[in-house]
Amino acid sequence: MIHRLRGQLIEKDAEGAVLDVGGVGYRVAVSAGTMRDLPAIGEECVLHTRMVVREDAMLLFGFATRDERSSFDALTAVSKVGPKLALSVLSTLAPAEIAEAVARGDVVKLSSVPGLGRKTAERLVLELKGKDLAVLGPVESVAVEANGGGPYMEAREALAGLGYSLEEAERALNEVPPQKTVEAYIKLALRRIGGRR
Repeated sequence: MIHRLRGQLIEKDAEGAVLDVGGVGYRVAVSAGTMRDLPAIGEECVLHTRMVVREDAMLLFGFATRDERSSFDALTAVSKVGPKLALSVLSTLAPAEIAEAVARGDVVKLSSVPGLGRKTAERLVLELKGKDLAVLGPVESVAVEANGGGPYMEAREALAGLGYSLEEAERALNEVPPQKTVEAYIKLALRRIGGRR
């Protein structure tokens, strides 16, 4: 299996990148995050790779970091999640965000990924909970209520219902110390948002 490539970047486009390694050009599909991290064409780069062999194709996926590759491996181990969907998840969420969303049981955040429906997001949480996602260690670091909710997530959903984006709501809520009630979270988060405008 091809585990790592180091070579000259000779092409990059919406489909991925091509690395020239010893005169052989390897076409590698990459996430949006890895695409941003790629150097200019003609420069040398390193990609941590995962080769996927199917009946009808041999596909090579490349990642800027080992953590991203580990997250890809964890995602593709979940039933009904193929390599292209896993790449879509990694194009939307960083490995640390995936681990945190799984730990919190945050189906809403996971299902915000294009192509990832609510049922598949629930499956991701169910199958990845307690597994080591490399970035945060075993995924159990965040306390979550039995129903997968909690005041933080309910407050985030309430703020989203008020018209704020998930990112804006999370940014405000992350600036607030832990609260026991949804109302307290919302009140303090709205003050943070109001202070920025």
